[in-house]
Amino acid sequence: MSAPARKISAAVIGCQGLDVLHMMRLKVASSLLMAEYIQAEVQEWSHQQVDLLVACIDDSNGQQLLREASQQGLPVLAVTRKVLSGLSIPGVAYGASVRDIYQQLRQLLVASDNSGERYKPRTLFRSLSGSKGKPCLLHMGLVKLLIDATHTRATLLRDLPYENFLKAAAEPGWTLSQLGSAEAVDECMADAVSTHAFEDFCWQAAARSPEPLLQRETANPCQLRGWPEVETGKLPVQWLLPMAAMMRRPWQPGELAQATGTSLDDIARIMAAAACTGLLDGSGAGAAPAQGSGNKVSGFFTRIAKRFGLNFSKGLQV
Repeated sequence: MSAPARKISAAVIGCQGLDVLHMMRLKVASSLLMAEYIQAEVQEWSHQQVDLLVACIDDSNGQQLLREASQQGLPVLAVTRKVLSGLSIPGVAYGASVRDIYQQLRQLLVASDNSGERYKPRTLFRSLSGSKGKPCLLHMGLVKLLIDATHTRATLLRDLPYENFLKAAAEPGWTLSQLGSAEAVDECMADAVSTHAFEDFCWQAAARSPEPLLQRETANPCQLRGWPEVETGKLPVQWLLPMAAMMRRPWQPGELAQATGTSLDDIARIMAAAACTGLLDGSGAGAAPAQGSGNKVSGFFTRIAKRFGLNFSKGLQV
């Protein structure tokens, strides 16, 4: 096995809740990392700065620690006596060999170092990525819902306020199970509390999330294929003008932000929500705008701006 392109120095692995046997295996696996120019040291974690956290996920304390580490952007490795396929984060079995542990540690540390990014917590929308085509059961804590195969409907399976589901959507710790039969779907639907348009669920969750639902490249011009199906009054006021502009033609994110007086963060959140619901067109092949007097902002946009207390600093070019 060849060494990584560059040395990862002083990689520290925190650990919690492991028995003596597994601790020994973890220490031996860490020593093997030295051959890969990865200096690793095992120590108890007391919320100090570490490069990776290893913890038992079979009890509530370990689950909480892994959740806190994920929220901080730390790579995590769960140890469990349960089925590994049920984990939403990287994990190893309690009886894993030293080699298995070593390979997992190396993969996580090298990936984190090479990408310059920490392991990203598994939110609902990251869990759903690539799952279109089959109905999915998603579960996190008390929150449980069913997303249909076409990602058009979200069915709540717990008698909790809709807002609880929306707030939880951007939090880490979700597990996803694809339902392979109509009988499995019918069994879940027996617990149905209410059903909502997936667009409404996605866009309202996006409005509550401090960051984009999914990270995506926003350098290319993008426009909206259509207005999302969202309950009236639930979108942030500052999103309405850039969304209306995106209905007219493709925009570069920076250009749209400047023209509408909207932050780039909000533009990224809008485009990510549109991408999640299939409403984002990044082909850049929008219809040519109708020619007007000086091609300046139309009365339609002016009325929207005045209605919501917005204005154009340099005029909106449509």
